[in-house]
This record gives sequence, C-alpha cells and structure tokens, in this order.
Amino acid sequence: MTDDVRVSCAVMTHPRRAGAARALARALPELAPTVVMDPTPEGPPSTLRTSLAAWSAMPGWATHHLVLQDDAEPRPGLIAALSALVAAHPERPLSLFCEWGSASATMVRWAALGGHGLAECVDQYVPTVGFLLPATAARELVDTVDPRGREDEPDDEALARFLERTGRTALVTVPNLVEHDGDLSLVGNGHRMGVRRSVLLRVAADPAPDTRILRAPALVPFVSWRRARASAACWGTERRRHSGHRGHLRTALSDRGPSHADLVRELDAWLDTEPGRRLEGKLGFGLAHEVWLAATAMAVWAPLPERILAEPVDRARGALATLAPGGLRTVVPEVLTDTEVRDDLSALVLAAFAFGVRSRATGAAH
Repeated sequence: MTDDVRVSCAVMTHPRRAGAARALARALPELAPTVVMDPTPEGPPSTLRTSLAAWSAMPGWATHHLVLQDDAEPRPGLIAALSALVAAHPERPLSLFCEWGSASATMVRWAALGGHGLAECVDQYVPTVGFLLPATAARELVDTVDPRGREDEPDDEALARFLERTGRTALVTVPNLVEHDGDLSLVGNGHRMGVRRSVLLRVAADPAPDTRILRAPALVPFVSWRRARASAACWGTERRRHSGHRGHLRTALSDRGPSHADLVRELDAWLDTEPGRRLEGKLGFGLAHEVWLAATAMAVWAPLPERILAEPVDRARGALATLAPGGLRTVVPEVLTDTEVRDDLSALVLAAFAFGVRSRATGAAH
C-alpha cells in the first residue's frame, strides 16, 4: 500500500471454520489479517453479528478496512490491484467478488467488454465475500447498526441498506479479486442458492486494472437463479439505487429492442444447428429461450458503443459464458458437471449476444 492508502484486514469466521480462516490469513501476509470469531458462537450462526465484529477490528492507523469471509480465495495480484483501485477511488466501498447469477455480474460482463476496472453493484444486496470500506464508513457502520434481534438478517442486505441510507454506492472490481468456495455454508445458503462462483476472476497474466467506473443503465438483465427466467434489476439512474426487479423481460425487450417474433425466429434457427439440437434435447425449449432472451437484452441494453460489443475480447467472452450456468445452476445441475452442456450454453449465449448487437446496428433496438 502507500502512505495515503493503509488497508487493514479482518477475516470473519466461526470456531467450526477457524482453520480455514487462519489459512486465509496466512495467504495474505502483506495485509496481516486479524481472524475475528463469531462473538456468540454458541448461538445460531449470524453473518451480521460476525461481520460487525470484523468491522470493529479496524485499527486506528487504517484509512480503509477489508473484511473477508473465511471461504474467500485470493487471486494473483490482489494486493497491487486493490491498491490501485483504492488509490483512484478512496471514498468508494468496493466489493472484491460477485457471483455469476447476479445482476451485478452483468455489470462485470459489460465492464469487461469496455475495459473498465470497476462497475456499480445493482442488486438489492452487496456481495460481502470480500468487502472494503473507507475507515469513516466502517466506523459509522459499527456505530449505527445493532445486530441484536437481527441474527437472521444477512450481512450483505444489512450493508446494502446502510450504504443506501448514507448515500453511498458500492462498486465491484473487474475482474474479481477473490473467488468464493461457496459449496458449503454455515447459514444454509449452499443448498438453496446453489454454487456461487465468480463471474470473472483475475488471473496472473492480467494487467494492472483500469480505474474507470462503469455506471449502470435503468435495466440490467440476468438469468434469475431463483426461477431460471430472464429478469432484470431496475436501477435508479439519478440516485444510483436498486429499485426492484422486472420479471417479464420479453415485454421490456420488445419495447426497447427487437420484436419477440424476431427473437424467437433467430433462436429457432440456432436450435437447428448441431449444438442447438443437442442443447434443446437436454434442456428443452423453455430454458433455452430464457437464456437467449437475457443474452440478447445484455447486448441491446449494454451501456457501451456497438463497436466494442461486436468483437468481444477473450476475457469478456469468458465472462459472457458464465451467464447461463450462473442462472441455471439451481434447476439444471448438469451446467456444473457436464462440459458439453456448458460449451453448448456458451455457444447459445454468444449467438444471442451477436443477434442483440446486430439488432442495435440495424436500428431494431431503440
């Protein structure tokens, strides 16, 4: 870090996962993380209670405080990338991770297409697998949020409400600087939510991050893992706040893009290809339609120039490919284990995205 940026770090954990927390702390010697246990380990596990204890562990010398969950997995170059982003935006809350089935993951995909190193978080929660706050915000959080009587409240939703109440908008790093091992969860999320992997991970070959911020448009499409349907997060573009969801994406896209008849015609043509026939045989038409719809909307509504969308770089293509497994993971377990299904879904997403780009170019998107 630098004289102007001094980041302290805490790893939040429960005695049952203390070993994992200590291993994570050892993996980040530059940050010398403090391992913070659940202050009431005999009670029901509470991410809010434990996270507030971790935020309280910030030392007086820190300008910023980073809290990591004990199942975070640091990526190569985390320290240097985080230092650059914090130095460029010292006042902004930063998430180091977002899961592949969220609306914020679409923001990461768009940012990867445009070369941005940061994107606005647009879900009703903020991803807290790895989260950084300026010191003033961390102190305010600890002073104003009381976990008593709120043990069942997730820390990611409580933190989102705190940020909204105090006029702050969280950003997510692009690519993500930590992965989430997420198959097991003390609070029961692992089974209900399915596997929550990163939308796009930093790799050793990645350059220093661009410090530009991608701001969200009014609608941010994704495939909802709750319903395996094309959906969109609604974003208040003036106050920069999450304002709900659109569950009927077909109507919204027809209003601002290609007609649904044209969309289905293009999908039918793709399903008549070899990968298309394979995929429809395994998933059926309905799921293929929802993924196609979301991927088309992702191109039509992208807050980026068409020339950038027309030829996505490999890293951006990889991020686009996580759209389908992120959204279908709870209803089609094969997306996690069957390479052929994953490859065919990736081909479908890229074909739908290309159709959306063509729709913009020909004026069908308005």
